[in-house]
Amino acid sequence: MKRFGFLLLLLIGQRVAAGGDLQSQVQVLMKSPDASISGTYDLPARAPLIDSLLRAPLLVARLWEAYDFTPRYKVSMQGDAIHVDDPTGIQGNLYLVEQAPNRRVYYGTGALNHELVPAFRGTMALVLTMSPKGPGVSARIDMYIRTESRFLGFFARTLFPLVRAHAEHRMTANVHDICTILNDVSTAPQQTAARLKNKDDADALNKLITPPAQTKGTTQPKSTGAASPTKK
Repeated sequence: MKRFGFLLLLLIGQRVAAGGDLQSQVQVLMKSPDASISGTYDLPARAPLIDSLLRAPLLVARLWEAYDFTPRYKVSMQGDAIHVDDPTGIQGNLYLVEQAPNRRVYYGTGALNHELVPAFRGTMALVLTMSPKGPGVSARIDMYIRTESRFLGFFARTLFPLVRAHAEHRMTANVHDICTILNDVSTAPQQTAARLKNKDDADALNKLITPPAQTKGTTQPKSTGAASPTKK
């Protein structure tokens, strides 16, 4: 369960998948998972920036590659899904099924083939909850995993406590890398954009993180407070 494709799971944004079927499946996963893992992390960026990056998963994947972080994810869009191919053994599709200002819920389906566990297919629900904390954001991540086979589900419930510490360590390592990107985008956006090999990607990042210019001639709202003292 190495890394769980964690970067792309944290920084994913796409259209909300249509229909309530996926939402009902998410509820089943949350109520009766074969394995679950949670963590709360402080991210060094304000909510609007994180939200913008959440809406640009392919751009984030290219930043991850530009920083030479591992594993090297391969990411592509397939309709409403984002397809993730993780060289550590995870492959599948992820769907955004719920979106609110401080909460996102995702549904994933795919396969895991890793040395720590037998190969299996399964589904996953991921809940990301964010709240302001000082100059940044506190992010809580809850993942719920269920195998297609009930026999493997029993095996997963039995085995997971043995690898939980390893999985949590990998999650923490990935968050550390994410924080590096967020901090650089916040404090040195142009230098960060220059890391991207493709000029279109660099331009897209600059546009994403640059606040829109105020339109000329925009009138300021009239004050409803007390009148300013008259100059003598």
